[in-house]
Amino acid sequence: MILSFSLHKSPDFIFDSLTDMDKFASLHPVITKIEDGRENKFLVHETLKLGFIPFSFTYSVTIESEVANKTVSIKATVMKMTHIEMNFSIRQEGDISIVEEIITFKSILPVKTFMEKIFREQHTLLFQNMDRVETPFYFFTFLMVIQYSFLPPPHISKNLSIGMS
Repeated sequence: MILSFSLHKSPDFIFDSLTDMDKFASLHPVITKIEDGRENKFLVHETLKLGFIPFSFTYSVTIESEVANKTVSIKATVMKMTHIEMNFSIRQEGDISIVEEIITFKSILPVKTFMEKIFREQHTLLFQNMDRVETPFYFFTFLMVIQYSFLPPPHISKNLSIGMS
């Protein structure tokens, strides 16, 4: 399955949001917690709603990323029966960033159609959440502009002396 998302964020911001597991968990609609494992391995806690019934489970993931290429690969095995691989590539196009996601499922169970529906919904929400996050840089820049707007222009000296003759 191939998904594509357009965001008004920089590729660096998106890359960071996909590789920083605390940020990723805070943006993901069904992940409740991610525990740090060794190196690039993590334990994900997820709660899906099947109708009105919440269904919680955990699974391990491995994350690999390349900063230079802005690519992220997440591999997961859910309940020892379903193997999922998500490959994200991020690129800038004008004022927006495009995230292309390729998801593959391997399972002994006939769950592909069901899984595709869930991932399409979840990841649409994930990237909408990511696009809504206030980028700290913009806020910092705003604060700097406010701070410096109260300073005198650099060509005016604070030590003005008036000569009396």
